[in-house]
Amino acid sequence: MNLKVLLAATAIPALATVAYAQTTTPAPSTTPSATAPAPSSTTPSATTNDTVMAPEWYSHQQGEWRTSKLVGSKVKNKAGDTIGDINEIILTNDGSAAAAVIGVGGFLGMGEHQVAVQFKSLKIDRDSNGNDVIMLDTTKDALKQAPEWTWQST
Repeated sequence: MNLKVLLAATAIPALATVAYAQTTTPAPSTTPSATAPAPSSTTPSATTNDTVMAPEWYSHQQGEWRTSKLVGSKVKNKAGDTIGDINEIILTNDGSAAAAVIGVGGFLGMGEHQVAVQFKSLKIDRDSNGNDVIMLDTTKDALKQAPEWTWQST
């Protein structure tokens, strides 16, 4: 009998939680209300920062690169030596790539020196096997001597 009481005592809160989780909130009305202001010529345009623009759909274009595939990729110089790897890609407000943060030296991320280079200074191509090849016309020593990249907190 004590087992039945114990089971009932533990089941009641569990059932109440399930019932509570199934309660619904009313969906917002999609019909305009009588108090909604009418559109006017002073309504902000879609180019201001206060409004959200409707999405513009995009389709793949030839010669594009995925940042998820570039991050972690080895960077090589003209001699074919690996001089670092891409840790980050920095985007501008309009979405274009501004810089690549390259990690140089270190072991398993320890003691690594990070430098930012203009993205346009990278030559990105594919080899005969379809693998990404990222080239930078510099040496590992020059990257180690470059100013270290640090994120500025805003």
